[in-house]
Amino acid sequence: MSILPIKIDNFSYAIGDSKILRNINIDSKEKKITIIAGNNGSGKTTLLKAMHGLIEDPSNSISWANNSIKTIKELQSMVFQNPILLNRTTFENILYVANKKKTNEKNYVNKIIEKLNIKDIANIDARYLSGGEKQKVAIAMSIIGNPKIIFLDEPTSQLDPVYKHEIESIISSLVENDTKIFMTSHDISQIKRIGEEIIFLDKGKIIFNGKVKEFLNEKTNKVIRNYISYG
Repeated sequence: MSILPIKIDNFSYAIGDSKILRNINIDSKEKKITIIAGNNGSGKTTLLKAMHGLIEDPSNSISWANNSIKTIKELQSMVFQNPILLNRTTFENILYVANKKKTNEKNYVNKIIEKLNIKDIANIDARYLSGGEKQKVAIAMSIIGNPKIIFLDEPTSQLDPVYKHEIESIISSLVENDTKIFMTSHDISQIKRIGEEIIFLDKGKIIFNGKVKEFLNEKTNKVIRNYISYG
């Protein structure tokens, strides 16, 4: 099933009187990594959740290659900024998701563990993992079943440089295996390293949607220039 382009037609979202997203319009065919960026409170995570179907879209404003979110839902997964793990070992967390997705291939979980280089923490309870280790386990869980789209919410924001590099390498390897990545980030250096396309939000509105290279050369928008300079 084709998943691109993703099209969003005039989508808005509010909580009470607080408008979080305003008249969002997107038409994207980018196959690799799309970064959703912006200052704090700009609506990045809310947009990510809407694209994943975690926020109701009663007007059906969001579609994937003319398919509804409901139709494409089984082809997607999401990793939150603070990973949600069971109080079980790494192996048991991954096995739980594999069973839920009815993946019965022998040694499947071990292959995932090897792929993400987390064999040394396979038998450690998730409560005792570091932030970087939890992110790697969460990503391992997210790739079970080979989803076509993975949403990542600030996957490296609280990590040291070593873990940040490891997570970025994992993300890049997923892209090479034809997985579409949407991720939020506030790290300009990271956006330069791995981003292909960027959706930049300010106060719930998109003020830039295009190639990262073009974004970095933006001269006229003060919000973007300040973000690039101080991010």
